[in-house]
Amino acid sequence: MERISGTEAFDSLLDRLMEYLGEAERALARSAAGPDSPVELVRTSRDLVEILRSRVHREIGRLAPMLDPDLMAYLIRADGPEDPTPIRREVTVLFVDLHGFSELCEHTPLEALVPLLNRYLELAWACIRAEGGVVDRFMGDAVLGWFNAPFELPDHPYRALRAAWRMQQEVLHLHAALPPEHRRRYRIGVHLGEAVLGPIGTRAFQTYTLVGSTVNYARRLQEAAPPGQIMISRAVFERVRERIEARALPIFPVRGGAQVVPVYRFLGFREETP
Repeated sequence: MERISGTEAFDSLLDRLMEYLGEAERALARSAAGPDSPVELVRTSRDLVEILRSRVHREIGRLAPMLDPDLMAYLIRADGPEDPTPIRREVTVLFVDLHGFSELCEHTPLEALVPLLNRYLELAWACIRAEGGVVDRFMGDAVLGWFNAPFELPDHPYRALRAAWRMQQEVLHLHAALPPEHRRRYRIGVHLGEAVLGPIGTRAFQTYTLVGSTVNYARRLQEAAPPGQIMISRAVFERVRERIEARALPIFPVRGGAQVVPVYRFLGFREETP
């Protein structure tokens, strides 16, 4: 599916409805004229659709900050599923955490804390979106993003690394505008694998989100990353190894067992810097 915005997706639904009404209007054009004729009723319906379009645009504008644009478009587009069912897809998951945020909370006045946190979160959001990723949610000072769902994204492991790298570079520019005590670094984990995307929750309240061991493993990589560093899994490394520089750190235990798997510290790109 082509990536479009939520407003464009809803417009496509209304445009299709307007086409149906136009066909009905033409079919009834030979009917007797008058305020109660079928043609006039269809024309009134077309006017109501345009009123609906205006009001829905306003409501989408209000809801847009609460749902990723790609997820919104996928859920309401004309050719999308009426009742979205879970899909299983290979994805690259990117988990981001702001190191030292708890300490920052203890020593920063409330009126300054939230705007400061939002600046860090907005930077992370912008970097993920710029590479075609989805930002699922913010969890305090953490960010969950992924690539290649619900819309397919070629080269998604590489794009995820571009987003992570850009994040670590651009936060240094943000630091230039902040006092030293407000400067924090991101810890980032990136993993590649299958996950399930779908409506998760109860009948009364659901979140359209990504679940599975791939998400959990990305978070564990993030937890192991030093401040300012990007930890990637072997799956990510194998997919992009010819295009990146990375250092193997084969000391990562798999939770629930004695197995130790290699992970890598991402060092940069061989041919280009995003």
